Formats: sequence, structure tokens, C-alpha cells
Amino acid sequence: MPKLNSRRRFLAGLPAIGLITTHAAEQPALQDIVFGSCLDTHDHPMLDRTLTLPRDLFIFMGDNIYADKGGILMMQEKYALLKHSRFFKGLQNKPILATWDDHDFGENDGGGSYLHKKEAQVEFWNWLDEPTTSPRRQQEGVYHAQTFGPAGRRVQVVMLDTRYFRSPLKKVAKDKAMLGGAYVPTDDTAATMLGAEQWSWLEQVLQQPAELRLIVSSIQFAPQAHGGECWANMPHEQQRLLKLLRGQTAVVLSGDRHWCEFSHNGVFDFTTSSMTQKHPRGTPTPNKNRCMPITYHLPNVGHLSIDWSAATITTKVLGEDGGTKIKQTLSFRELQIG
Repeated sequence: MPKLNSRRRFLAGLPAIGLITTHAAEQPALQDIVFGSCLDTHDHPMLDRTLTLPRDLFIFMGDNIYADKGGILMMQEKYALLKHSRFFKGLQNKPILATWDDHDFGENDGGGSYLHKKEAQVEFWNWLDEPTTSPRRQQEGVYHAQTFGPAGRRVQVVMLDTRYFRSPLKKVAKDKAMLGGAYVPTDDTAATMLGAEQWSWLEQVLQQPAELRLIVSSIQFAPQAHGGECWANMPHEQQRLLKLLRGQTAVVLSGDRHWCEFSHNGVFDFTTSSMTQKHPRGTPTPNKNRCMPITYHLPNVGHLSIDWSAATITTKVLGEDGGTKIKQTLSFRELQIG
């Protein structure tokens, strides 16, 4: 029998309870969670630095490869390069969770109308060695959730899919565009970010017990509309998620923008991006919901540490030199969504 890699061994030890979630109750409570997005190369000093961080879990938040211009063949090639990289192999001694964004979905700014999304989903799960019998391979979309730790110290990580079902975005002419692009908020309440099936799934997931929830969205949730892709382009969907999270202790982790910022619009949103790229402009788009004046625009990774005794989380943005570029500590009470 072939030897299982560490991810498969980990999954094999979890109870199979369908598409809703898996719960690693027998695992120690999470303390150090590392998260990042936007890898256009797999040989970079930031990736090497990431492997030195204390880590109980790594989260890929999307744009894990850039394969939106060469079809499924390029996607296969890029996933193979990532899978056999020093970085990915170095992560495999601990659990890994992932979702996708547009460049690994297969179409720049792509959504539910992308013609090859089913084939792209196959390649996504192949990259992660998802078992062929896994229910995740049978559903449409790559959303999933997992809960770690014993009662009293449970962390539920909810991996959203903001691509597979998403409706077309509203767009204006170039002369009316904002600094970040031409996308603007829609007043069409039939437009969807997650799709009916994923919304139904999410409602069930959020009823499961957890002391802390990490909601992973490949695109930003809390910032104001800026012309690029973000939840603010569908205000009704943004409010729907906030309503679902009411009463929960939760934070959003997001990527996509190629810079880092902390925002708040009913829930804290920690944007960490990019792991391997410098933001060419070096300045962010306006964001009235930014809760710290500092942003960071060089290669980076996010690190979230949980102090269970103090009931706090500390989130840091770390650079190539290992230095802390942005830091925020929040109590569980501050994370409760009203």
C-alpha cells in the first residue's frame, strides 16, 4: 500500500460527517495560524521565511497559482510546480486548508459563468490530494469547513468560495471608474456572491459549536467599494453574511489586493496579500472602514496567534525580514458581532 502523505494521514483520522465540516476534536487547540495569498512564484524569500514561523495550520486564501491565461493544461503545470516546491513540501507536516480566487479558478475576475469551472475544481482537489471518494469532489464549488480543538477551545475555519456561483459584477465605463477599477455596487438583489447551495450550507455550518470562527474569503469583505472585486459590490450579500454572523465570535481573513490592511464593517477583516509580489503603486485605495492607518505593500504573510487563557487573538503582518509590519490584538469580546 502506498504511503499516505501527512495531509491524507491527518484527514484519515477525522470523522466523516458529510459536506458540513470535519472536527479534529482529538487534536490540540490551535495557537498559531499562518495565512497568505497570491503566489506568482514558488521560489521566493517570503516563502522561505514563512516556513520558519510557528504554525499549527496554514491557509491558502486564493491565487495560489496564476493560471488564468493558459487553460487547464497550464493549470495542471502550475499546480505541479507548487506541489513539488520546497515551500509546499515544507508545509505538509501540519494541516493545510485552501480556497481559490480568480487566477487559480481559471479566469481573471471570473465567476459563475466561467465555462471550465468544473475542470478547474478537479485540478484544485488534485493539487490537495483530496481523496477520490471525498464528498468535496462531488459538490459544486470548493467551499468547506473544519473545526479544530477540544470543547472550550474550538476554532472553526470556514473556507468560502467566492467564484463558482458568483453573479456577473456591475461595471461602469472607464471614465467613471474608481481608483481600483470599474466595478461598482449593484442594486440587483438577485445577484449572488455565494449561490443558494453555499448559503444554505453556511447557515448550517455556523450553527455548529465553536469558540472562535475564521471566515476565509478570497476577496475583501469589510472595505468600502473601491472599483475592484469586493463584497461591497453586492451590499445585500454583505449584509446577509453579517446577519448570519450575528452573535458569533468571528473574524474574516482575506487576500487579493496585493497589500495588507485591517478593516471593520461589523466584523474585522484582516487582508494579507501578496506573498511574492510588490504592489506596484505602493498606495492603497480609499477605505473609510480601515481601522488602522497603516498599510503594507511588499511581500508578506499573515500570522494569527490565539491566547486561550486571555481570550485574545493577535494578528500580525510579517515581511521578508521577519519583522512585524502591522499588528493588532483583539479580545474575543471585541470580536463578537452585534
